[in-house]
Amino acid sequence: MLKLVTPGRTIFALGIIALGILQFFAKDFVVARPPLPQWAANIPGKIIWAYISGLILIFAGLAIALRIKAKGAALFVGIFILIFSFFLGHLPDMIGLDLEGILWSINAYKSFVFFGGALIVAASLSRKNDLPLLGTLSNQRLITIGIVCLSFFLIVCGAAHFKFHQFVPMLIPDYIPEHVFWTYFAGVALMAGGVGLIFKQTRRVAAALSGLMIFLWFVLLHLPRAFATPNVYDEWMGVCESLTFSGILFLLAGLDSNKKVFHKNDNAVVMTTNSMLVE
Repeated sequence: MLKLVTPGRTIFALGIIALGILQFFAKDFVVARPPLPQWAANIPGKIIWAYISGLILIFAGLAIALRIKAKGAALFVGIFILIFSFFLGHLPDMIGLDLEGILWSINAYKSFVFFGGALIVAASLSRKNDLPLLGTLSNQRLITIGIVCLSFFLIVCGAAHFKFHQFVPMLIPDYIPEHVFWTYFAGVALMAGGVGLIFKQTRRVAAALSGLMIFLWFVLLHLPRAFATPNVYDEWMGVCESLTFSGILFLLAGLDSNKKVFHKNDNAVVMTTNSMLVE
């Protein structure tokens, strides 16, 4: 499982880079699919903002992948997505919703996954002389917040497979049989994964299996749908999201299996022990 740390972190970085590139084609800020706020409907320079934010995501992803100021880049990109996707994008529309509408705002909660995943990535990059980013938040707290975000999303997303049981099967490609069965199976698996992340005894297995499931969706579901409709950017967002989310879960599985991880950099070799893991 320890071998999943670097691949998981790299997959996360590639997903962020891909989302940055996608913004140049969509000409909008598309991370976690925020609706355009009413106050910004006619804001000048929208395309410029799309390009600037796209470049921010690309450079942040490259920094994480290349381990150049990577912890700061991870923390920055997580906060950046939370602010511009959730607080400025989704939250204004959610204020007028009833409790049921708020519960099923699935795209809004994708912002939490990017945010929580970025915190887990940052914790995995701890090294000597790190800047005291986010105040006094320790690696353990970063991982705890990340797990809460991931667990909440998986549980709600799993429940949505039952709530929207007539819609979800339409997303499954025709070459996969038994659409209804896979809809309910995926719903149960997502909820089980979310609950499994909460408990240390099951966290490693839950993260690894959930990551594998979502990565299979990336290959079997999202890529074929995107290539079939190359000009539909919603489908490419699904490609980027599934890739990024699987990377986060693989990384968490690797971290949770770790007893001693050595992080190398130009100045020092620092050992991080189980004290960074959530008990």
